[in-house]
Amino acid sequence: MNVSCVNLNYLNFVPTGSIRQNPVKSKDSEQAGLRLNSPLMTDTISFSGISHGGDILKRLSAYGVIDMYTGLKLLDSKTLESMQRSGVFSKPIEKIVKIVSNYENTMLPADKEFLKILSKFSHKHPNYTLSQTLKELYPKHKKALLRAQQPVFEEIMRLACDLPKDLYAEFSELMNITTKRLLNDPVVLPFSEREFLYKLKRIGEDMQYKGNGHEIHSMDKLISIAGKIFHNEPKGQRIYGRNIKKKLEMQMQPEILKRNSSNLAEFKKFFDVSPLRNNEDLIRLLENTSAKIHGFPAFASFERKSFIHELKKITRKLKNRKFAQQFSDVAEKLPTSKQNVSAFIVKFADEKNDKIGANMLMGGVCSVDHLVAKKNGGANRLSNYGLCGAEINRQKTNIYFDAWVRMHPETRENCQKYIDRLIELYKQGCFEKVSKAHKNKKIDKSYIEDFAQTIYDISPEENRIKLDISKLYE
Repeated sequence: MNVSCVNLNYLNFVPTGSIRQNPVKSKDSEQAGLRLNSPLMTDTISFSGISHGGDILKRLSAYGVIDMYTGLKLLDSKTLESMQRSGVFSKPIEKIVKIVSNYENTMLPADKEFLKILSKFSHKHPNYTLSQTLKELYPKHKKALLRAQQPVFEEIMRLACDLPKDLYAEFSELMNITTKRLLNDPVVLPFSEREFLYKLKRIGEDMQYKGNGHEIHSMDKLISIAGKIFHNEPKGQRIYGRNIKKKLEMQMQPEILKRNSSNLAEFKKFFDVSPLRNNEDLIRLLENTSAKIHGFPAFASFERKSFIHELKKITRKLKNRKFAQQFSDVAEKLPTSKQNVSAFIVKFADEKNDKIGANMLMGGVCSVDHLVAKKNGGANRLSNYGLCGAEINRQKTNIYFDAWVRMHPETRENCQKYIDRLIELYKQGCFEKVSKAHKNKKIDKSYIEDFAQTIYDISPEENRIKLDISKLYE
């Protein structure tokens, strides 16, 4: 099919003024009862979830265990929690740089690069906060990120020229919305109950590691209430279809608009008397949810994950699965905040000091990885666990270990470093220490033997990984 492709050349003209512009408040927006001048919540990785039985293994992070995939030293989650509770990330950046530099060997490349930028910036503005610093850095890095994104979008659009007419219309609508989000222009987005509940749960996960039991209890209660109120989208069905334009038309039907508005108003009654009523992330989520329900334009930052998800919903209709996969492969090239320092700065430019600081270190926080993912039949037992950073764990998800090794051949060497460090810790008595501190479970040298065997079994058949554990018996 021959169609005129969308042109993104105007992405070069990036506004360099304020990070977010405030929309004009209308009577309609006042009637909605919520302000519409905040960006969407930015999701973060949570490392609070621990596999059943893996918590005893995770305790080794206090003794300097390393990431089995990257070879980097892992950061104990309690160290980061302590830094947050003591207000480290609210200090002037000059002091933050000095403290965080002690953990540079746990940081991923993009995070290290960000630390270097902070260090350089602190020479000129030592008393700036993290939030102030990112706002200063934003214009320059927004342009840099757009330059990195543009070739990927252009490649996607070249592919889209061969889409069937109906799917191309859906793609064009997606790209129009995407362009507005990239340029920080107000945009009308459809409302989804499932998306609202998902983002609510992500805020709850973000609270878990901060250790405030009162807040966590209040958040759990709000999530439970929301689940009972927002329950009109049958699981596994897309009642509004995949077309964004149709979704917007459907939700503006009087009965659906009334239902969604009433549901949000009901939830807001509980929220307004909740101890979390001043939580900025929740306020921001409710503001943007109100805008979506009422069809108001709001400022919503571009979200890589959301764009890829929406693109897949369009290409899923293609009979040619190889062609559909091409879209996904290209879209995955869009830079992430853990790969590109400009993406990190843009993503967190509107966030609080604590959230910026935590995310600078969070990628290297120790987490328990299923060597064989649960969705792929992996068991919840110690022999199926390994330790890695939270970001690598998130990236690996359900990818089979042998496929991961083929994509990341350095894993072979790093698994050996991991096992060597475990042997050192075993001989130093660290296994015994964590076992004594744990009531129901213990870890001994059999974990090292089982890990080596599991890695051999699941590594590429053409070149098995044979870990040397001879030092264990010396």
